[in-house]
Amino acid sequence: MPRLTIDVAEETLRKEVHKLDKRVQLVAVNETKKKDAYRVTLLKDGRTGSANIKKDLIREYLAEESKGNELRRALGKAVSHLSIKYR
Repeated sequence: MPRLTIDVAEETLRKEVHKLDKRVQLVAVNETKKKDAYRVTLLKDGRTGSANIKKDLIREYLAEESKGNELRRALGKAVSHLSIKYR
């Protein structure tokens, strides 16, 4: 398993967001102040939204322990919130 850095997390999240909705782009991944999560900024149709994704979810996804269901669910909520919020 690769060491979890912002670059690894960004690439992983970018792939998962693209699988969920091809119109959504991952703009930025930043570490939160508590350093236990990443702040993910998404862009769709010129509108932005963000969500916090726990580092543990990304680690489990990379280790293939949970098969990514929880990570997809968390990202799916952020993407759907972005879609609903700006309709």
